[in-house]
Amino acid sequence: MNEYIKEVERLIGQLTTAEQQDVVEYYREYLMDAGIESYQQAVDELGSPRSLARKVLADYSIRLSEQSQQASQAQPSSRAAAQAAKSNVKTVWLIILALLSTPVTIPILLVIGALLFALVAVLGSLLVAAAAMYITVVAVGVMCCVAALFVIWQTPWTGLFYLGIGLFALGASILGWLIVKWLGRKIVWALSWAAKGVYQRFIPRSRAERGRKL
Repeated sequence: MNEYIKEVERLIGQLTTAEQQDVVEYYREYLMDAGIESYQQAVDELGSPRSLARKVLADYSIRLSEQSQQASQAQPSSRAAAQAAKSNVKTVWLIILALLSTPVTIPILLVIGALLFALVAVLGSLLVAAAAMYITVVAVGVMCCVAALFVIWQTPWTGLFYLGIGLFALGASILGWLIVKWLGRKIVWALSWAAKGVYQRFIPRSRAERGRKL
């Protein structure tokens, strides 16, 4: 039993020391009260250490993402929004790992695959699109500004025209970047919401897990 608990503790190393102690103490006390002493008995009761640890990490990550989302809504700021988006991405990944480490049916495996594909596709496409748009528009803006500096002394109106286009392009690149960031955060939130729904609906729970509250 002690070997089982030690392995779980090792696998939840991402948590804070206090959180790790809370998890370890709860499951150790549960196994002792249930009269479970061997490693295999613990596996039969709680599942493999890896499966239990991944569910624990997913549970804590869900709670953290909800707190980050509430903080972002209570005090809107770019830093809070970025933290919430980062927390949501981590939550989706940990939920996928938890689902993959738990015996599930083929339809759920398809859902997991779809979530993973959607996460990778969305983040990848947003990154590529944002990079291409940003580089193109910034290049146009810089070239127009440089051209304006060369011609403004000879043909002022032409120079001002190029300068206006350049400044407009640079401003549009900043605005476009902000829009892509906002859209990306919304999509990540939607993926996180869907992943949480699948996790809470289909993940099997032992009696010990059902009795434990974060």
